[in-house]
Amino acid sequence: MKNLVKYLAFIPLLLIQYSCDDTSTDATVNNGDVVGSWMLTGLTGTYVYTVAQPGSDSGVTWPADSTYGIKVRWNYASYLPDAYKTSTDAWIAEVEKDSVALYTNAVYDLATMKAAGFGLIGVFEDAPALGEDATYKMKGEYPGIFYNYSQCASGGSTAPMTDQGLYTWNPTATSNNFVIKRDPSIAGSQVLPPFDDGDITVMTDSSGNSTLNIKFLDRDSHSALYAQVMDAWDEGMHPDTSYGGNGINSGGDRTYMAFPPMVLDEDGAFVAAYDGSPGTLPATEGYYKSPMFAYWGGYMTYYAFVYNAESGLLKSGMVSGVDSDSDGTITDTEVVTYMVSNPTNTLSSDPTIKYSDLVTLDSTTGAPKFTDDSASDYSPTNGSAGGKMTFDVISDCAVPVDVTIQFDATFARCTTDNCVGDDYHVSPTWD
Repeated sequence: MKNLVKYLAFIPLLLIQYSCDDTSTDATVNNGDVVGSWMLTGLTGTYVYTVAQPGSDSGVTWPADSTYGIKVRWNYASYLPDAYKTSTDAWIAEVEKDSVALYTNAVYDLATMKAAGFGLIGVFEDAPALGEDATYKMKGEYPGIFYNYSQCASGGSTAPMTDQGLYTWNPTATSNNFVIKRDPSIAGSQVLPPFDDGDITVMTDSSGNSTLNIKFLDRDSHSALYAQVMDAWDEGMHPDTSYGGNGINSGGDRTYMAFPPMVLDEDGAFVAAYDGSPGTLPATEGYYKSPMFAYWGGYMTYYAFVYNAESGLLKSGMVSGVDSDSDGTITDTEVVTYMVSNPTNTLSSDPTIKYSDLVTLDSTTGAPKFTDDSASDYSPTNGSAGGKMTFDVISDCAVPVDVTIQFDATFARCTTDNCVGDDYHVSPTWD
């Protein structure tokens, strides 16, 4: 079970298949209305991915202050001196240990399930005696988010499922009355996660239509909560082959996630993480906008970049005459005043640019005015002209996370064994 579930690192949805049932007989029925064949008609999954930092047994030791997410870097940063290669980095999304990297609700009704191309048929067989283990089977196509380190991607998709395991139902309880476990006599993988505190309810309306509802918490991909449903935790390895990994996933119980590329706005600037929405395309490069660059049209431009670099130098106190009031603290106002007073000085980072290129006195108000160079794009062949800088997206491909998924699945009773001929949109072949 672990192998498959782990491969589907983001596959919480896969666990959805947990509820199923089998055909009833004319003999004494110990598990009541649960026994029979059912088709999945509704599904809600609440996914919580929390950043976790495994121990060194994962092949990697992370500093305690490690952060993860999506950042951008100037596409010419590699030409900067080593000490400045990361000076243009800016976080679009940043998370740290114990922070929630993903929280989302996925809701499917029958129509959306058909459109997405997945569906499940569950069969619950009867128990030999009340309160004893009974066999369930689950077949069909299940949804999930599949992680692949080699592609630096986590993406939604569907996969075939053929599960058989054991379930236990306690008809005397209305909650914590449903257990799913692996059948030790059956080899192979099992998509459904084990749990011992699920809720199962069977309801029949006035027309005789029966509905089966199953709720459970999947926690076998959570390094602390797994002990509630599993005997042992397999940390696996960091996916990177240089750390002993397989280049795809952890190979164990540990889930990793990849942050996505970005989406651009109408001006070509990063605006949000790509989520696959219709009409949007992923982008790996674009402009970077921020209110902190209001003087430069809202963009990170070359003038904005070199001004901030020069400002940092002047504030360090390495240049005399900047601290005009000699109070030991150099303010932004003093930096600007110094530049305006020394217009022919050139930048330490780029001697082709003078202070007067960056900031001048407004001819009307007499106040300092920054030069807005956002009307054009930066070109290394004419760097002194400034321009908007283009940034590459740097997304973390293997963020270690703990995962819990709360599932709420609804099934409708079939009129035939294994739902054969019941016009369900998924028709698996039964042995």
